Amino acid sequence: FCSSHSLREVYIELFDTLDESLTNALQRDVDKYAPGINIIAARVTKPIIPETIRENYERMEAERTELLIASERQKVVEKIAETERLKATIVAEKQANVSSVNMQKKLIEKQAYQKIKAIEDANHIRHQKAMADANLYMQKQKAQANTLKLTSQYLQKQTYDVLQGTPKVYFTSKISDVLNDAPNQKRRR
Repeated sequence: FCSSHSLREVYIELFDTLDESLTNALQRDVDKYAPGINIIAARVTKPIIPETIRENYERMEAERTELLIASERQKVVEKIAETERLKATIVAEKQANVSSVNMQKKLIEKQAYQKIKAIEDANHIRHQKAMADANLYMQKQKAQANTLKLTSQYLQKQTYDVLQGTPKVYFTSKISDVLNDAPNQKRRR
C-alpha cells in the first residue's frame, strides 16, 4: 500500500482507509499461507515522520498550494479576459447592427427623396409643356385672327389713320390759304 501511494496520500488523504487495506492484505496472505486464521481488525497509528522529511513535505505542499493558487488566478484572469472579449464582440455587433439600420434608413430616405424629385420634375415638365402648348395655341389664334383682320380695306384704313396723325407741311406763299383749306379737309373725310 505504502509503496504504491505518495507520502501525502498515505499520511493525509488515504490514512483512514489504511487499517482496512492492511486487514485485507493480511487476510489474503494468511489465507494463502496459514488457512484457518481469521484477521478481525488491524489498527495503524500515524507514523512519526522525521523532521527533515516533514519540512520538505511542508515546503513542497506550500509550493504546490502556491502553484494551485497561481493556476486558479490565471484561470480567473483568462475568464475575465474572455468575458471582456465577449462584451467587446457584443458591443461591436450591436454597433454594426445600429450602423446597418442607420444606413438602410438613409438609403430609404434617399430613394424616397429621389422618387419625390422625379415626380416634381415630371410635374414641372408637364406644366412647361402645357404652358408651351397654350402659348402656341394663342399664337396660332392671333395669327388666324390677324389673317382674317388684315384685309386690304383694313390696311388702307390703318394707313389713312397713321397719315392723319402725322404733321403736314404746306409750301405756299400765303398762310391764309392753308388755314382756309383746313376746314374743307375735315369735311372731306
